[in-house]
Amino acid sequence: MEIKKQSFIKGAAILAAAGVITKILGAIYRIPLGRIVGSEVMGYAQTGYEVYVWALTISAYAIPIAISKLVSEKIELGRNEEAHRIFKVAMLFTASIGLALSLIMFNYADTVAGMFRNPGAYLAIVCIVPSIFLFSVTGTLRGYFQGMQNMTPSAVSQITEQLGRVIFGFALALIFLPSGNQQAAGGANAGTAIGGVISIITLLYFYKKKKLRFTSEESKIQSKKDSTFNILKKILIISIPITIGGSIMPVMNLLDTFIVMDRLLAAGYNSETAVSMYGQLKAMAGSFVNLPQVLTISLAASLVPAISESMARRDHEAVAKKSELSIRISLIVGLPAAAGLFILADPIMRMMYPGESSTLGVAMAYLAPAIIFLTLVQTLTAILQGMGKERIPVINLFIGAIVKVIVSYTLTSIPYINVRGAALGTVAGYSVAAILNMFYIIKYQGQGLIYLKAFLKPAVATGAMMVVAYMSYHFLINLVSSNTISTLLSIILAAIVYGISLILIRGITIEELQMAPGGGKLSRVLKRKGLLK
Repeated sequence: MEIKKQSFIKGAAILAAAGVITKILGAIYRIPLGRIVGSEVMGYAQTGYEVYVWALTISAYAIPIAISKLVSEKIELGRNEEAHRIFKVAMLFTASIGLALSLIMFNYADTVAGMFRNPGAYLAIVCIVPSIFLFSVTGTLRGYFQGMQNMTPSAVSQITEQLGRVIFGFALALIFLPSGNQQAAGGANAGTAIGGVISIITLLYFYKKKKLRFTSEESKIQSKKDSTFNILKKILIISIPITIGGSIMPVMNLLDTFIVMDRLLAAGYNSETAVSMYGQLKAMAGSFVNLPQVLTISLAASLVPAISESMARRDHEAVAKKSELSIRISLIVGLPAAAGLFILADPIMRMMYPGESSTLGVAMAYLAPAIIFLTLVQTLTAILQGMGKERIPVINLFIGAIVKVIVSYTLTSIPYINVRGAALGTVAGYSVAAILNMFYIIKYQGQGLIYLKAFLKPAVATGAMMVVAYMSYHFLINLVSSNTISTLLSIILAAIVYGISLILIRGITIEELQMAPGGGKLSRVLKRKGLLK
């Protein structure tokens, strides 16, 4: 049976569209919630969330990537039955690990909270640990569909998951707020678990409709099948280095929780102020840094099976073309996002969180450059994983994590720098990892000049955008005396200038434009006018 596949660009576009929706829902959730409950509650909730992300990385991060890679290779060879068996073995294995980790984290939640100098986060950890098991299941199902190069089930389940998280998390946080900040943080994190249940239901619906089918003739041809042990061995060979690499930054973020709290206390801040500053950096400013990941995470999920498929055919030209296109897309998104949040950091933070101190805008400005390197790290890691070089990004990310810890630990204890030290540590860590990943991709593909050109045109358009953003805000704030109006108009003008500049200097291709909403129609118009190639 022939499987209908989506191109990796189309698949990434579908996931990106879902990601935009989920991020909008997340903003609707986080921004009003942060304004209502305050940075202390967000600090408790974020500590629980960091613990959850680390545990989820161990149980569910790498195996879906391994599934998508192995399933895509089997489908390319016409061995659908083996592809489906890979999924079933992986599901049993991943769900078992997720359940075990959930039980362990539940039993030791108080110990974990104490380790990170934030005992008030106990309820936030307890309420989020069921999500570890739930998302082990959803991650495996998503990896299965992504291996078929069908991103629609993953996209729909992300939206339903986020809807559940937003509705129930917001409601439970407000319900428990009168009982105390710690209880409110627990209620907010409980919404994540409810969203996980809804996501599983959504994916099971798609699984019943769209799972791989195979005929009896196919079963006869494929008489020699891998044993369960061999399938599990293949999954582990791919997933162990990816798990190690994927767990490095969550572990570093957990250490960051300890480092930031400990170093701020050493700098002379009291516990409540330290928790608030941590909440500003991670839960408030950090959520904006994560916005551009909507596209790069989607791109990475689509890229691994697409490059694996080309590698299975030994089509190295296709591998290079897909790699170059994905890097261009990452830069087209990451550069302006970082520049915009840097230039308008304080106005944006005052618009979103008017009750917070000015340190929030400062934290945002220092953290913003990390967007460039974070988006690149995700895309470059996916390229290397698809090429079968899973160990290289692990080593590079580990080196970056060491840099992050050294910088954060050294600078955060300086009273004048405070949380800005942790922000600079994040920028330094991701920049080192991105540069090292790029070095190895150029080494194995020999496409250095192409990748340099991919950077130059988005950088020029970003420079024009920065000038417009800065000048328009300062002009408008003197004209209308409203930070909100001035900020929104400046963002719109800057975005328009960036888009026009990118088109005029021919810095965007049809494939890249088609990833944007309505991009297909716009690309046809621009092509007729000779402005797009």
